[in-house]
Amino acid sequence: MGFREIIECKKRGESLTAEQITWLVESFTNDQLPDYQMSAFLMAVWFRGLTPAETLALTDSMLKSGAMLDMSRLAGPTADKHSTGGVGDKVSLLLAPLVAACGVQVPMLSGRGLGHTAGTLDKLEAIPGYQVLLPNHRFLEVVEEVGCAIVGQSPDIAPADGKVYALRDVTGTVDCVPLITASILSKKLAAGPANIVIDLKTGSGAFMADLAQAHELARSLIATASHWGRRLAVVFSDMSQPLGRAVGHAHETREAFAALQPGGRSRAPADLVGLTSELAVEMILLAGTQADRGSALAQVQQAWDSGRAFDHLLRWVAAQGGRLDPDRDDFGFDLAPLVADVTAERAGYVTGVQCREVGYALADLGGARRRVGEGLDLSAGVDFLVRVGEKVQRGQPLAKLYCRRTAKVLTAKERLTAAVAIAETPGAPPPLILDRIGPA
Repeated sequence: MGFREIIECKKRGESLTAEQITWLVESFTNDQLPDYQMSAFLMAVWFRGLTPAETLALTDSMLKSGAMLDMSRLAGPTADKHSTGGVGDKVSLLLAPLVAACGVQVPMLSGRGLGHTAGTLDKLEAIPGYQVLLPNHRFLEVVEEVGCAIVGQSPDIAPADGKVYALRDVTGTVDCVPLITASILSKKLAAGPANIVIDLKTGSGAFMADLAQAHELARSLIATASHWGRRLAVVFSDMSQPLGRAVGHAHETREAFAALQPGGRSRAPADLVGLTSELAVEMILLAGTQADRGSALAQVQQAWDSGRAFDHLLRWVAAQGGRLDPDRDDFGFDLAPLVADVTAERAGYVTGVQCREVGYALADLGGARRRVGEGLDLSAGVDFLVRVGEKVQRGQPLAKLYCRRTAKVLTAKERLTAAVAIAETPGAPPPLILDRIGPA
């Protein structure tokens, strides 16, 4: 059966064999299958889905398209975290050094932005000198030396996923349970951690529109991970408004690093602190270094407030070539110089945010991709200043926009003004943590 016949089969909703899926993935990885045919296959999967057996086969073929790292050289327990993507989600930048400071080793493979969301690697590239790609042996050395490292996919780690990931971003096939499952787990399994925590987001700024769809993805992830003997837990978190205050690569990185400084836990946005703490506790419990939630949380808070976590952060960034100036408020990042306010057109209460539009506003400013390989302005950003449930006055700033060219501001201002719903009566803010599911 040829490529076109495989695409036709999936278009009709028919099941494919593991051999057919493997051949398709290998052909695409080796440049024998053109982008347009893989794009057609991805869209067919988006509409028709994959069976659990097909999802396993897709994950397996992506995983085996490259090398698998051997974590046996690491002395302690290992854990990693993955977020399904959100606006303002900079948690990984705090979480990796924080969990490392609690005695769990964190080898983290991260990706770039998808759709309206910004990627961890793009944020890290806002750090002068930071190397997002390391040879596999050096990646493991940094984890041994510091306790954590965050890198992108090297060419020999799940290369099939790297190519498919870029196509999904520009073909409208991001929000698809089997494709998300295969993408996440092919990377995480290749990187080798024994324990994986998924931050699965729902709401207007997430790829999973509602909790029912998120539970479907969680079940797929847990079942697929267990096939390879990995323990996986899922935390369902709200993404109906931006996480924290900063949106944009350098801005988010600055906010994350400032939050992890001694004393930063009390100053940082409460939702950022709450979610980071929750995920850290889950990673520690899954790794088995603490027996219960209370003792794990106490360890997290002590590591945070004592400065041990921030010390791990500085050592980790330096080990990957990054240059930070912790004595400066901006840590030495390049931040866009032009600032414009988005103000409330009426008085009332913030009752909702079209969160995805905040991510698109960053794209308007040049800070998110619209095409494969498109460059980013890492200095552009949005400070989102209000939360659902808060009272605002007419003319009060709702957000601040940071960019290099005033011509980019108008569309972003119009988008953000329309994205914030203001009513005469207040609405209840959504809970941050919606549910949890542990390993099977």
